Amino acid sequence: MSVEKLVMDQGFAPPVAGLGLPRPSKRQGGRRTGLVLLAGACLGGVLVCAVLMPLVYVTMSEMQAEVAELRNLVTSRPDPITSPGQNTTAAGGAHRERRQADLTPSYGDVYVRWGRETCETDDGHAETIYSGVVGTGYYNDYGGASDYQCLPLKDVEWKSMSTTNHGFSRIYGTEYETTYGRFSRDNMQSITSPDNYGIPCSLCHVAGKSTHAMIPARRSCPQGWSKEYEGYLMSSLNSHRSNKNYICVDEAPELVQGSVTGHNEGRLYLVEVQCGSLPCPPYVNYSELACVVCTKR
Repeated sequence: MSVEKLVMDQGFAPPVAGLGLPRPSKRQGGRRTGLVLLAGACLGGVLVCAVLMPLVYVTMSEMQAEVAELRNLVTSRPDPITSPGQNTTAAGGAHRERRQADLTPSYGDVYVRWGRETCETDDGHAETIYSGVVGTGYYNDYGGASDYQCLPLKDVEWKSMSTTNHGFSRIYGTEYETTYGRFSRDNMQSITSPDNYGIPCSLCHVAGKSTHAMIPARRSCPQGWSKEYEGYLMSSLNSHRSNKNYICVDEAPELVQGSVTGHNEGRLYLVEVQCGSLPCPPYVNYSELACVVCTKR
């Protein structure tokens, strides 16, 4: 076998004549080429990093500067100027009220609170749109309206007005017709009975609620509903010619002061149970029905 073939097959060669150095083989040359490529790749990665790192640093620096600027704007905003005698606690309360107003939902539901001039509730979430008095048709007419309306007492506006009697449909004030001690007297001042007094009402708005319901024969609301108020179910007398709807009158009603006249035009009575087609139990014959008004999100 020749020396050249031995070198190619075994990967070594005899010393180069006169120099004492081995002659490089093809396998050693391949190894060196791989090392050169690897070194080139590493050097390329270093160059890429060297180019990109300043850009990343500049970008991060700009973001940090923007954050710092925003922080300075927030912390350097001047506090409200208060006079020496101003109550800072009250000012803080006003700020909280403004923040709460910003969080108040933009939607809501509307209902009438019969028997009360305002919509005040325990949690204070109901807003009074206006106060008024209850109006309806004459109790003994054959025709006319069958529902009750909450008529405002302030800022009454007219499309056109005539004082001539044209014989049109009419609306009258409405009075309590009850001498029984069912209602609380907490809002009647020194008056012991609401009988023959005019009935106030209020139109109420509840933010964040989408619907309401009046539930007869209940004092509490279903799960997931909120109670606005409870009271007694009332309507016209069953022997009167004019049939009226049922409404829920507040359990602690207010009275229209100075209205005790006994005109007997619109009249409201407690509603009693009559057993028969109505199952008893759960109902009890001749018992007055309670009611509750509930709202839901």
